[in-house]
Amino acid sequence: MPAQPRTLSAVPLFPLPDYFLYPGVVAPLHIFETRYRQMIEDLLDGPGRLVTTAYRPDSPQSRYGPVTLPVGTLAEIVQHEKLDDGRFVLLIAAVARVKIQEVPSERLYRLADALVVPDDKRSDLAATEIRPRILEALGERAETDGPVPDGINIGRLADLLLHALPLDADRQVRAYVELDPLVRAALALGWHEELGTGSEEQNEGMA
Repeated sequence: MPAQPRTLSAVPLFPLPDYFLYPGVVAPLHIFETRYRQMIEDLLDGPGRLVTTAYRPDSPQSRYGPVTLPVGTLAEIVQHEKLDDGRFVLLIAAVARVKIQEVPSERLYRLADALVVPDDKRSDLAATEIRPRILEALGERAETDGPVPDGINIGRLADLLLHALPLDADRQVRAYVELDPLVRAALALGWHEELGTGSEEQNEGMA
């Protein structure tokens, strides 16, 4: 049976314009705004979990701020450094895709209830044909220290490939909010093949 989803209540929400953090990725964050400095101070006193999500620069405003995507990424702080001027430099590990429902906050930063959406393991049984193609694409795109470990599910492989692709924001949104791992895998592989590899133009787009 698929893993049962779980809900985390009132998790700090870190919305960023056109920033898409895919599960499985470790990413740096530079924290300088007062509200997010407060958020990190609070997180370092607790479990260290936050939810990142994206909003489009032309998003309408809600009572909380720019309207974000309904999907985000649960992440954990794995490394932090507080600079002399109060800024933070972080490394965060993206853990899982979540559905988010924003809730009122008495802090300077926003909060959301986060419903973890695990990939259905049955998807791996249906991905026998596409899995080696995704692994080959990852070998061409991603900078890794070695082969991808065995046992990583197709949804996570698709997310890693999506992270490595030089996609425009519209495609990023389409893939980021897609909860079906097989659909994400098909999108990632199709775009990989469409974009090709090795050209100077593409390398500039990935910079």
